[in-house]
Amino acid sequence: LPGMPKEMKDAQIGDDQVKTTEAIIRSMTPEERRQPEIINGSRRTRIAKGSGTQVADVNRLIKQFTEMQKMMKRMGGLAKPQGKAGKGKGKVNKRQAMRELGDMLGGQGGMPGFPGLDGSPGGPPFFK
Repeated sequence: LPGMPKEMKDAQIGDDQVKTTEAIIRSMTPEERRQPEIINGSRRTRIAKGSGTQVADVNRLIKQFTEMQKMMKRMGGLAKPQGKAGKGKGKVNKRQAMRELGDMLGGQGGMPGFPGLDGSPGGPPFFK
C-alpha cells in the first residue's frame, strides 16, 4: 500500500503467526484484554505457558499492540475541530488529515489509479 513503511511492506504474516497471536490473546483474562497495562511479569509467564509460547512472544505482541494504540491516538488527533469558537466545529480538514496520515506512515503521494489520494487536488470527491 502506498504510504506504508518499507518494513511493513516486506513483512509477511503467516498462518502460524496468526495462530500464535490468537493463542496468546485467548490465554489472557477478559480484564487483561481490556487493560493490557496490568499484565506484569507473572501474568506474562502464565499467558506464555497457557498459549504454548515464550514470554518473549507475549512481550512482542504487547509491544506491537502498544505501538498501534499510540499510532491510533495520533490519528485521532487529526480529527480535531477546525476554526474559531464553534465555527466549523466537528468538521475535519480531510486534505490536512490525509497529508498528516501520509507523513505519519512515511508515505509519498497517492495510490495508483487514484491520483491525489494523498489529499492533493485530483483525488476522489469524498476527499475534497
